[in-house]
Amino acid sequence: MRTFARLLRLELRLQSRSFLYPATVVSTAIICGFILMLPARPLPVRLTAFFVFMDPATIGLSFVGAMVLMEKSQGTLAALAVASVTPAAYVAGKMASLTFVTIASSLVVVYVATDGVIDVASQLAAVTLCSAVAVLIGLVCVAHARSMNQLVVTLLFVTTVLDVALLAHFSVLPGWLVPAVALIPSYAMLVSLAAAVDAGSVSAAARIAAALNLVLWILIGWRWTIREFERAIVTERR
Repeated sequence: MRTFARLLRLELRLQSRSFLYPATVVSTAIICGFILMLPARPLPVRLTAFFVFMDPATIGLSFVGAMVLMEKSQGTLAALAVASVTPAAYVAGKMASLTFVTIASSLVVVYVATDGVIDVASQLAAVTLCSAVAVLIGLVCVAHARSMNQLVVTLLFVTTVLDVALLAHFSVLPGWLVPAVALIPSYAMLVSLAAAVDAGSVSAAARIAAALNLVLWILIGWRWTIREFERAIVTERR
């Protein structure tokens, strides 16, 4: 526990040095500014869920990738191996610290989009699950990336797949394709976020299915990320 606490403090310092917090403030301000320019408020539930979805997606995919690449260039992964910090502790520290940031920014977005009508407990639960999935996906993408160009290509492919869920979320896809798209974690994220905004807009069965989907992806992503970072740390030590 003490090791995790020290690692969490290190993560917060690394995030500060990498300008994560100013970048998060700017991205959140841009989202909120765009919401304020829209004529209708409070926004429709699906649109609100989309804007909230952008926070964990941006922080978990883009920001975490840039941070880990910077840490690789500074020899952080190799240093962690020498310090006997396990990949599990490293990944857990990233997930915990970035989830705190995501929760804070998401609450601001929801507050602006709904004119202050927030179910805080539901929002915290949904954003925590969504952030965990997004961070794990981002970590898997960056685990073996050696350059920003390589990371960008990987993220482009991953985000294209994840964004297919937006078509189902906004009822653009034919109904018969939705069950297949529902397997994509981003669809479960959008459903969970919509339910957090307005529980009545999503059936109980859909809420439960989305939550189970996210938990399953967290379990899969955790094991996958640990394996990839075990390999990455070995590579960095050579």
